[in-house]
Amino acid sequence: MHLRLLLTFLILPSFIFAQSDSIPAPSREDELNALQADELPQFPGGPAKLSQWINSNLKIPFISLRNDTSVVVNVHFTVQSTGKLTDITILQPGFRNLDKAVIDMFVTMPNWRPGYLNERPVNIRFSLPIHLHLGNTIGKPFDIPAPDINMPQYIGGGKALAYFIRKNLRYPKEAREARISGTVTVEFTVLSNGFVARAYTSGDAIGYGLEEEAIRIVEKMPKWKPAFLDGKPVTAKHKLLIRFDLPE
Repeated sequence: MHLRLLLTFLILPSFIFAQSDSIPAPSREDELNALQADELPQFPGGPAKLSQWINSNLKIPFISLRNDTSVVVNVHFTVQSTGKLTDITILQPGFRNLDKAVIDMFVTMPNWRPGYLNERPVNIRFSLPIHLHLGNTIGKPFDIPAPDINMPQYIGGGKALAYFIRKNLRYPKEAREARISGTVTVEFTVLSNGFVARAYTSGDAIGYGLEEEAIRIVEKMPKWKPAFLDGKPVTAKHKLLIRFDLPE
């Protein structure tokens, strides 16, 4: 999945409105006059840094799509005089889990440099359109062979992955009391930005909470090194076997 940011902000004085394609975007001078602000808020480092930050921190959820799809998520928020972002909302909601992921990301965003009027910081309402390209997740036609790619890798390698699982595994109480052990196969998607998504188990179920615990561990994982195709990161499926051995 590829992410492109529209680096032009729409500034709202005190209300929210939908901008039609037939209405020209306000000029920077018009925006400043409407706001009566001397200086607009800014993400630390400017628009380029904002684009990099969103690309690194937006955890795009799995969305079942048969075709490549482009969407625009319009995020509305207030930059307080302290630089803190508040009142984060989505105008014209689309995919519910994607909208939630965008809001969750904005909640963690660092403070901005606030806007100023008469050399004093003021509250300003912003609208930020985020353009996203969501790739086909269902699959491709049967007669098109899958390309050879470099598969995803856990950062640090197999030993680091084994340590992470060992450190975070919580043997289910139900399985421990019933003396149940076994191996659970978890399949998941490593997105092009390295985040793990859409974890599920495959094969015969063991039960007693083992499948749920295996999924929990996978979803807790930090970012992976994504798969690469022609030198570019791509989304790819991966499979992991998690062994449950009864504790002594």
